[in-house]
Amino acid sequence: MRHRKTSRHRYCGGFTLLEVLLASAILAVLVIFLLCMGNGAVRLWRDGEQRRESLREARAGLQILAEDLHSAVITTNPASLLLEGKSNGSDLESDRLFFLVSHPCDRRNSNSKGDLCATGYFLAKDSDGNGCRNLYRYHASGEQVSAAFEQDEIFALYSHASPTNEATTELLARNIIGFEAKGLPEHSNPPTALKITLSAINGTAERLIASEPGATQRNQHLLRKHLQQYSTIIHLPPLRELPPGS
Repeated sequence: MRHRKTSRHRYCGGFTLLEVLLASAILAVLVIFLLCMGNGAVRLWRDGEQRRESLREARAGLQILAEDLHSAVITTNPASLLLEGKSNGSDLESDRLFFLVSHPCDRRNSNSKGDLCATGYFLAKDSDGNGCRNLYRYHASGEQVSAAFEQDEIFALYSHASPTNEATTELLARNIIGFEAKGLPEHSNPPTALKITLSAINGTAERLIASEPGATQRNQHLLRKHLQQYSTIIHLPPLRELPPGS
């Protein structure tokens, strides 16, 4: 009897074209998913850094301002505490705050005549001409302040506050686009406390706004996304009479 030989074909391992395409599609989806997660993490980190940048600038400004106000000399003379400007939270207009101050002994200049100083806080554009707004601190002491007080010319002394006057004015906090000083209780003169509010934004957003101030829609979007406001209430020293020549 003749036996028929049957050939057995072994299955060769491999992937079909459909399997390769399906695996490639899954891999592509995974790569895109990981990239999106990475980009999202980078955005979150960048946003956090920008918020911390705004916080550092505003906190430094508020701390120094509070120290000055705690040493303020508030008298019946309106020049001893002067609030200029009218703030509007939506327009971020700025106030100008000026007052007399007598610093503790460890903060006084040993060469100054007397302990009376004139201090002020105001917003102005960067002197570099980039259009960014900063918070500046004006400070004058010594014979200049004593003479101005004796001659009742403190208001004229405050007018010297300017970013270009480096002798008496220093940059205190960058990218502060709103500064409000509100007396408490309202309509009291002089007030017993001040509510100070700083509106801060990160440097990148502020440079974009300053570069195209006419791009209203874009700038409003940047403000909604990046604007941060920090407030504190600072109680003022009691009202006192200041004898001439102090």
